[in-house]
Amino acid sequence: MMAAPIAVRGAAVEPGTPVALFPTRIYGSGVDTQQSRQYDVTRDGRFLINTVLDDATTTPITLIQNWQPDVKQ
Repeated sequence: MMAAPIAVRGAAVEPGTPVALFPTRIYGSGVDTQQSRQYDVTRDGRFLINTVLDDATTTPITLIQNWQPDVKQ
């Protein structure tokens, strides 16, 4: 992930030199025509990123449906 400072002087926009923020493994270089953007930045500057995991390190997801913990049986 990279960032570049932007300066606005009157009607002129002057982009600065990009700098690397941190390494990522974003699928589709961050923009995928099928899935839209793979990242977002919050107002306070934090990042939310979908990343590609190695097949060997993936774990299954357990989905619990119709869970009603307040129901007495």
